[in-house]
Amino acid sequence: MFAAIPLSMQQEAPALPGSGRNVWRIPRAHLRLPTRPTDLRNGQLDQRRPTMEKLALAGRGDASMRWVPNIAFGTKGYPEKVARRLRAMNIAAWICAAQAGYFAILRMLDPAPGMFTRGLTNAGIAAAFAALPLLHRLSPLAAPLVFLAFAYWAIFRSAYQIGTGGGSDMFYLTATALFVLLIGTEHIVLAALAGAVAAGLLIMLRLVAPYDTGLVSPEVQFWGSFVTSAVINTVLLFTVMVYVLRQLASAEATAEREFQRSESLLLSILPAPIAARLKDNGVVADRFDDASVLFADMAGFTTLTGDFSPDELVAFLNRTYSEFDLLVERHGLEKIKTTGDAYMVVSGVPAARGDHAEALADFALAMRDAAQNLRDPLGRAVPMRIGIAGGPVVAGVVGTKKIFCDVWGDAVNLAARMETTGEAGRIQVPKAMAARLDQYFRLEPRGAVDIKGKGRMLTWFLVGRRDVRQAGPT
Repeated sequence: MFAAIPLSMQQEAPALPGSGRNVWRIPRAHLRLPTRPTDLRNGQLDQRRPTMEKLALAGRGDASMRWVPNIAFGTKGYPEKVARRLRAMNIAAWICAAQAGYFAILRMLDPAPGMFTRGLTNAGIAAAFAALPLLHRLSPLAAPLVFLAFAYWAIFRSAYQIGTGGGSDMFYLTATALFVLLIGTEHIVLAALAGAVAAGLLIMLRLVAPYDTGLVSPEVQFWGSFVTSAVINTVLLFTVMVYVLRQLASAEATAEREFQRSESLLLSILPAPIAARLKDNGVVADRFDDASVLFADMAGFTTLTGDFSPDELVAFLNRTYSEFDLLVERHGLEKIKTTGDAYMVVSGVPAARGDHAEALADFALAMRDAAQNLRDPLGRAVPMRIGIAGGPVVAGVVGTKKIFCDVWGDAVNLAARMETTGEAGRIQVPKAMAARLDQYFRLEPRGAVDIKGKGRMLTWFLVGRRDVRQAGPT
C-alpha cells in the first residue's frame, strides 16, 4: 500500500489470485550498498553494478517517487468508474486510520487508570481501517460495507465511553455520506438502509449515553475529542469530495474529448448537414433535381501497384488524396468516396447551388493541374482521367456498419463512363454539360464515343477557363 521507491525501479509481480491489486517487489540488486570506488567510472555509474547511488539518481527528478499511501492500491482490474470509488475508499479509510491512531496516542499518554488499554484498542482500530483496501480483492462493496459497520461500532463505543459531548457521534453523518458516495446510486436501497441505521444509532446514543461520563477531563473532552472530531470530519469530507469532484471533472473532460473526436470522425465521413440529420432521425434520403458529378482515376495505376511495397502504396495514395481533399474543401464541394485509385466528387449536394456545374469544372481543372506534378513512388508520372456529367440524383446514407453517404442516378453512371472512356490527363464531358459550361470555359470537341448503356455519344474535353465569353459548344 505504500511506495517509497521510484516506479521506474519497481517490477510488477503477478497479481494475487482474485485480488485485482497491484503487487510490487523491489529488485534485490537495487538495494546493494556500494562496496568499492570502482562502481563509479568516468563520472558514470557502472551499469554492471547496481547500487544505491543508481537508485538515488534514478529517483532524482522522478515524479513517481512517493512517500505517501498509494491511493490506487487494490483498484487494478476494476472498471474506471468503480476504481474511482475504491480510490476514494482508500483515502477515507486512511484518514480514519490516522484519526484512530491519534486517539490511540492520546489515550496511551493519559495516566488515568485503564486509558492505556483503551489506547491499544484505538491502535487496533487504526490498523483495521488502514487494512480495509485489502478487501478490494473480494468485491467492490466489501471495503465500504466493512468500513461502515466498523465505523458505526467505533463511533458508538467512543461516544458511550466518553459521552456525546466529545462529538464523536457526528461521524455518523460523515460515515453515511461517504458510504453513499463510495457505493454509488446503483445501490440506493443499501444507502438508504445505512442512513436509517445511522439515525437510529444517533437517537439511541442520546437516550443511553450521558453528555459527559467523567472518564476524561472537560478540557480533554472538548479540545482532545470534540475539536479533533470536528476538524477530522471536515477534513475527511473535504478531502474525499475534492478528490471525487476532480475525478468526475476529469471523466467529464475525457468524455467531452471522446465526443469531439467522434464528431470529427463522423464529419470526416459525412457532410455536416447529413451528419446532423442522421443523429436526429437516423434516415437520410434526398432527391436533387440538378447536380453535377465527377469521377477521376489514375490512368494505368492499378497495373503498377505490384511494383510498390504496401507502405509505399498507402503513403502515396494518402498524400495524393489529401491534396485532392484540400481542393474539394477550397471549392466548397463534397467528396463522396474513394474506391481504389478512383475519386468521386459532387457539386450541388447536399446543399443545392445554381453554379454547381461551373464549380465542379473549376475543381476538375485544378485537379488536373495538380495531377500533372503527380509522381508514383518510383518517380513515374501518373496522369488522371476525369469525367463530369450532370442531372438529377438521389443522395442518402446507407449501412449500419461503416456507414457512408452515396449518390445514385443516371448522372452518376454517365460521369463514371466519361472517366473510363476518357484520355489520360484530360477532362471529358457529355454534350449537355458542354453546353452548360461553354459560356465560361473552353471546350474541345472529341467526337462520337461508344458509351456503355448509352450507345454513341458526342463528347467534349474541358480545356480551361475562357478569357472572352462565347456561347455554344465549340
